[in-house]
Amino acid sequence: MRGQWLPRSLFGRLLLAQIANILVLAIILPVILSHTLAATADSFIAARLARTADQVARQVEAPGDSTRIPDSSAWRGGRSFALLDPEGKILLRSPKALPEGILHMPRPGEKGLERHGRYDVLTRPLLRGGVPVGRIVVAQDRTVPDEIVDDVVDEFLGHFLWVLPLALLASLFVSLVVMRRVTGNFRRAASQADLIGLTRLDARIDEARLPSEATPLVHATNRAIARLEAGYHEQGEFVGNVAHELRTPLALLSLHTEQLPGSPQRDQLQADIEKANHVVRQLMELAAIDRLHPECRPVDSIEVARRVVESMVSIVYNARHSISLEMPDERPPPVQAVSELLEIALTNLIDNAVRHTPEGCIIWVVVEANGCLVVEDDGPGIDFDDNETGRRRFRRGGTARTDSAGLGLSIVERIMTVCGGALEVERAPNGGARIRLRMAPVDSRNVDVSS
Repeated sequence: MRGQWLPRSLFGRLLLAQIANILVLAIILPVILSHTLAATADSFIAARLARTADQVARQVEAPGDSTRIPDSSAWRGGRSFALLDPEGKILLRSPKALPEGILHMPRPGEKGLERHGRYDVLTRPLLRGGVPVGRIVVAQDRTVPDEIVDDVVDEFLGHFLWVLPLALLASLFVSLVVMRRVTGNFRRAASQADLIGLTRLDARIDEARLPSEATPLVHATNRAIARLEAGYHEQGEFVGNVAHELRTPLALLSLHTEQLPGSPQRDQLQADIEKANHVVRQLMELAAIDRLHPECRPVDSIEVARRVVESMVSIVYNARHSISLEMPDERPPPVQAVSELLEIALTNLIDNAVRHTPEGCIIWVVVEANGCLVVEDDGPGIDFDDNETGRRRFRRGGTARTDSAGLGLSIVERIMTVCGGALEVERAPNGGARIRLRMAPVDSRNVDVSS
């Protein structure tokens, strides 16, 4: 796998990057230094030899004694020269003679700097009246640099000083690249942590690309999430088991109650048993939601609303209520949800409206243009209780906390969380309750629907 050889430690990665940078600079800088120094020396020596040749040429071409040796500044510091006629005979030379091999090197008379052993040799034609009458040969012995060394060093430093800040900038750049890669891994881990929720308790933070310094924290976080997941599933199983165990005694109570003589007390007892059965059914639905967490798919809101309203019509009319289904003129886009869970949520909302509103109330089921579902009634509305943890609890206005409206809405809220949507509860203009099931359209699944 790519990057297995890299240390997990953030400090180790930075140290490795700096060591690699130093090794690269240690290899490249001597090469650059040698090349730059050699080029600087060649350029400087060529300029010095050219000036010496010009000085010799001016003195020889000047009127008077052309056989006088030029000023000693022209041949000191390991420099020497010779003036040759066209046949190669020496006409004039410096106190330090040039080697014979240099004097007799075949040259066509052109200018140029050549290397001959330890000597740098510059040859220049000598002109009189524009006619070549000989040549000037000037040489520099590199083993006797004398004061030229200081000049070459000064010239070199002037050309090479820019390399040092460049090397420092390169080191800084490498450090920034390493830090950016490491912080990018932290950002990816944070994004993975954001995905963890009630619908994704199985998600974990990937530690493969994180520095070893962060590994203990990631391990502890993943273990904590695993414990939460296990506790969450155990709680759901416990609720489901309790609800399942309550079904049998409630069924027996209902059977024994039916055998009692008719009386107002028996009717009240049967109503109470039915309420208990309703709560048990809701608890079992809640446990099933927590246990399954199915995958969301595109859902047609109109079809869901039509099926639920058709199934609830008889219940609504038997409770002496009215129900109305309103749909937009144009078919709304599909929404992201679980069809079966969305039907349970809508059924719970209609059932709550039937159970907790006075007789004669109207229930409106509205499919909005964006695919969201709204259930509205003209009953007493819904009150909100915000506890110290910030969780909102629901109860029907004018009722005690013992009714099951809050549980039904909690189930709906859990379903909307599973579907990636949101439950919006507000008071309708007529004083009743207006509850919206907000879901994300399929073509904009990443939209934050809870805002």
